[in-house]
Amino acid sequence: MQVKTANSLRGFVDDEHIRHLDPLDFDIRLPSLWEANAAGDVRALLAILNDILPSLETTKAMSLPESVATIRDLGIVMGSVKRHGVEPVVAIPELEAPLRAIGERTGMIPRDTIHHYIRWNPTGRRERMYTGEPMEKLLMASVRISLPRLSAAVDVCTALHTAEAGDLDFALAANELAALVGAMEDSIDTVIADVTPEFFARTIRPYFEDIRIGEDTFLGPAAAHVPLALVDLLLWASDHSDSEYLKFVHESAIYGLEHWRPLYQEWGNAPSLAARVIGALERGPKGEVPLAMHASVEALCRTLRSLMVFRGKHLTVARKAYADEVRLYELGSGGGSIGLLTNITSLVKGMWHMLRGPAPRNTRSAT
Repeated sequence: MQVKTANSLRGFVDDEHIRHLDPLDFDIRLPSLWEANAAGDVRALLAILNDILPSLETTKAMSLPESVATIRDLGIVMGSVKRHGVEPVVAIPELEAPLRAIGERTGMIPRDTIHHYIRWNPTGRRERMYTGEPMEKLLMASVRISLPRLSAAVDVCTALHTAEAGDLDFALAANELAALVGAMEDSIDTVIADVTPEFFARTIRPYFEDIRIGEDTFLGPAAAHVPLALVDLLLWASDHSDSEYLKFVHESAIYGLEHWRPLYQEWGNAPSLAARVIGALERGPKGEVPLAMHASVEALCRTLRSLMVFRGKHLTVARKAYADEVRLYELGSGGGSIGLLTNITSLVKGMWHMLRGPAPRNTRSAT
């Protein structure tokens, strides 16, 4: 019998239910995890991992929510083991079969992702963290601002992809997109206010290292894997990006939800929303711009402006965290470089200027 994965994770799993689950009795082990990480005690971490490791038979009998919660809890310990220089699956080969079985069951990679670390992670005293430190909790809170809104933005983009550029339905959805993407500004402001570059670079970043599972290597639960790149792709990047960023976008696809993956190919081969609106403006009659078209342009411009502000602040934070005297790694936890961030920021700014150019200001009709 074929197991439904994408549809289940998309529509039939209660996120709050997953957060309440503790299928590996991991709640009582959290203080021990934090103590072991603080001490760099790999033996203690491996003991925790061995204690909570379910058998292959047990994982096959789990419900979908239990499978998600299991990967969440195994992942926080695996990331801890790797942070201290040991490949968890090499140290405990029995991990591989349950990890792969759960990955197949959920339609996701066979380790934890940003969705497990944030979306399906309980808050309060049960919150799964690597360090237990307040600054880690604040960093996680910043991603909780953006992740659900960007996930909703993907759904809005799906509607925009099939709507006629300049129609009222397009304008309404574009305004909704602008509001959702605007949350990225709040998210990065929280990081700037509450998390020091040194804490991220030296304390948290090492926990997001990739791990090997058999012949495959998978990155950790990086915030770079929120679906912003997918929104970028439809909004502007499908036809106004460069090969470096498009490569990053498509390599990020495996770290998202299964039902999003076909969208990377579909939207990557389609004209962007920005290009469609510019084309509609250029084909339209000269003079007054219809209200729905005006609203569409303004909403996309606001969306791009939010991305410009976010990218600019993110670039500033990243430069501090990856400065020579601070950094432990050349690349970000999602695999991107400072050069890539700089280029994306420039591309978004150029797209914003391009979109504002064709539309006459303050000339709109009610039709």
